[in-house]
Amino acid sequence: MDPCITPSSQAPNNAPPPIPPCGTSLIIPLLSPVLDMNEGAPMTSHQNTGNDIEGNRDLKRKIELLYSKEASIRDELLFAASLSLWKLSAEVANWLADVEKLRNNLCSIEAASEDCLPSHQEVDKLTRGVEDLMRQGKGLFEARETKVGKLLNEKMVGEAFQKNTTKVLEFLAGNEISRLGIYGMGGVGKTTIMVYVHNRLLEEANYGNVLWITVSQDFNTRRLQDDLWKGLGLGIIQEWDLRKRAAILSNCLTRRGKYTIILDDLWECVDLEEVGIPIKADGLKLVLSTRSFNVCCQMHCEKKIKIEPLSHIEAQSLFLEELGFDLNLEIKCIVESIVKECAGLPLAIITMARSMRGVTDVFEWKDCLEKLKESSMWQTDMEKKVLMNLKLSYDCLGNPEVQQCFLSCALYPEDELIDKFELIEFFIDQGLIGRLDMRGKQYDRGLTILNKLENVCLLKYDRDKIKMHNMIRHMALHIMSATSIVRAGKCFRMIPSKEYWTDALEKVSLMENDIRDFPLSMSPYCPKLSTCLFNRTFSKGVVISDSFFQQLWGLKVLNLSGCELRELPNSISNLVNLRALLLRECKELCQILCLGKLRSLRKLDIYGCVCLQALDGLGKLVNLRYLDLTKTKIKKLARGKLAGMLNLQYLKMEEANVEDITKLRALEVLECYLEDVDGFNKFVSVIKQINHHYYELKVDQGRPMFSVKVSDDARFGDYERRVFILDWTDAILSVGGESTGFCILIPQDVQKLIWVNCDKTTILPAVGHLENLESLNIKKWESLRVLCGETNIHYSPAPTPAPTPTPPLFQNLRVLEILQCPKLTYLIGHGSKFFFPHLREIRLSDSEEIEGIIASTTSPPALPLVFPSLEEIYVVRCDKMKRLLEPEWLPHFPKLKSIKLHRCANMEEITKVLRPYLPVKPVEGISLKSLE
Repeated sequence: MDPCITPSSQAPNNAPPPIPPCGTSLIIPLLSPVLDMNEGAPMTSHQNTGNDIEGNRDLKRKIELLYSKEASIRDELLFAASLSLWKLSAEVANWLADVEKLRNNLCSIEAASEDCLPSHQEVDKLTRGVEDLMRQGKGLFEARETKVGKLLNEKMVGEAFQKNTTKVLEFLAGNEISRLGIYGMGGVGKTTIMVYVHNRLLEEANYGNVLWITVSQDFNTRRLQDDLWKGLGLGIIQEWDLRKRAAILSNCLTRRGKYTIILDDLWECVDLEEVGIPIKADGLKLVLSTRSFNVCCQMHCEKKIKIEPLSHIEAQSLFLEELGFDLNLEIKCIVESIVKECAGLPLAIITMARSMRGVTDVFEWKDCLEKLKESSMWQTDMEKKVLMNLKLSYDCLGNPEVQQCFLSCALYPEDELIDKFELIEFFIDQGLIGRLDMRGKQYDRGLTILNKLENVCLLKYDRDKIKMHNMIRHMALHIMSATSIVRAGKCFRMIPSKEYWTDALEKVSLMENDIRDFPLSMSPYCPKLSTCLFNRTFSKGVVISDSFFQQLWGLKVLNLSGCELRELPNSISNLVNLRALLLRECKELCQILCLGKLRSLRKLDIYGCVCLQALDGLGKLVNLRYLDLTKTKIKKLARGKLAGMLNLQYLKMEEANVEDITKLRALEVLECYLEDVDGFNKFVSVIKQINHHYYELKVDQGRPMFSVKVSDDARFGDYERRVFILDWTDAILSVGGESTGFCILIPQDVQKLIWVNCDKTTILPAVGHLENLESLNIKKWESLRVLCGETNIHYSPAPTPAPTPTPPLFQNLRVLEILQCPKLTYLIGHGSKFFFPHLREIRLSDSEEIEGIIASTTSPPALPLVFPSLEEIYVVRCDKMKRLLEPEWLPHFPKLKSIKLHRCANMEEITKVLRPYLPVKPVEGISLKSLE
């Protein structure tokens, strides 16, 4: 708070003393008698010279400055008084009284003539008195004259830096936004950009005042208020109540007009009103930098700019500039690899370059690179400046489970693009997503965790893959250094020696190596070891010694996927705490013995073990949640084998018994073949009961094949409910009820129906009420003539006593696609009573006999409209078609916007008023905009 203001609680009765009144006289006449301030009596006037006149002029100028200073101080006092939070200090009161005394004495002197001027001594004495008052007044409310200085900044290179700073300055110069968020990973250069912007704002007068506040991780409202007050040059705010402090700040910032506030290094959302930042005030703009995209969103930033790492060329240029001396060719090659390891992170590049200044020996550069690759260079500056900076983001995660999920990503090889669902499965296998009883919920939680890690710039999405920045990975490995062995993707040929396998070890990742030999007697004592990742590690012919797993009692996750092992060591059966055994694509593996002891096992994945013929003890795994037997020689399990696995949530196998499947009420993912049409129909009838949201069902009479894919989790493609019917001659489809023989059932809520090779059908058969069907694809129906209606041109409907409502055909159908139907003549045949209320797109292809959309002799009904929502017609290689639409049917296409015709050799006209080779022109009754 200003030196003259103290909290109201210190003022008696909370009533501020009156501000001393200001005199009416502002300046003295140029030629005036002056007085001795100490005596208070007029000085004697006498003859003077030109020198005295100059002295009077100087005196007048100084008195004008004094009165201006007095006016400024009184203005500040009035502002403080308006807040009722001030008390006049004795220092300011005495100074104002002295100024007022001077004014009164000067005003009491009568005007003097040119012949009656003060003497030299008297003018000098009076001038000294004014100067004393000016000196005393200096420092009182000096805040208004505080000048903010430029900040020291690091030199930054690169096109992206210039582009980002220009973009920020453009946003601040305009009036479209008032809040701007800058975010990116630690050390990427956010603060450097903000310092540059701050200094540029100070140089440009039209940006107004600029205020820089570093918030940091240990933020609290009171400290931020103090920093703002100091930044405004107002000293120390004495008020303790947060609300009153906020009111003082808000009023002060509002009165100061155009202002840009920069909040650097923000870690969480700040309530601006609680702090006292009047964000809605005219001319006030807020710029913040943070590591979290979510903070930008929570702070209502209208624009968000992500700061990405430097390109390799920019990074190399920065490194060499910071290094400061020329290198020979051999060292330059090493430098390129070091820069690559830094992965464009400016903080790491600058720190590494400075640490290598003066180093000219090649062996030191090689050693530096090796340490960096092995994540063992976290000493001195690299640890203090890079590691600790990056680790702040990890610490800020707070939740231990989320932190462990993050560290798990570092177990993969450097620069690996990791499938996001593979990561989520890994989280589930380790028990990091616990206390959720359904896989769908676990997937939701896993995706949420990955989003959080991306939002704080610890991970990066690349489409559906996840990538970890090299320096972030080094930081994670450093955190785990005392409890892990991570040698993923290093092309090692030997397993780490026994001294590395300590009793503190918790995680081992040797994935993607080429280990060709295994110590036969090795039996590490690692009671805390929970995760072993050996996937794609062991070459053909390697035998893991039976002693290896004997003392790894705490092991929960064992991944041997992709290893060319012929057999597993028997000691695996003693891993009673094992939760996940992953053996995907172990193509040499022939058998797995003694599974029955692994009672804690929740996941068994043997997909692609093409030589595997038997599983011993599978039925005893009552806690199993995940089982994948596809692409093995285990084609079918004995009836009742799955009966004890009532907790199964994920099941994929070649062929299953429908009675066993329908008893597994916890199933969320299922892929299998069913034995016959009866089994298929039985399964379809219970789909709704077991509440599966997405499915893909296939019926192929040619093989025969009845395929079922059902899922509730996020991995099931584009979230459609699809049914494929292939080579099903004489098909009779019904929905609901009982069926026998070759009648197949399809679910009522199917969204997409693909129907191929229905050779003997001439018209679309009745399939019941498919109210959710949105897409119908008909392909290669050799005998199909019309979709609905009659093919006979002489058809005449029987007379009816009263008009009957026209039923909609597929109430919610959006897309109709018909291709390779050689005998198709029309979509709508004679006497059709159907209409398509929501159909938006018709696609016809390779149907050489089709003559038009609607039979030419068919009269349109008055109501309802047959195609009220149709927007696009697309016709390809329909050579017999001469006219697409009959003119009398045009009112039934009120929303038709686009017609596309390709390679229709005999097409003469779209309708009688519209020809394909003429420009598009308005056609009454339709809204056609595009004709190709």
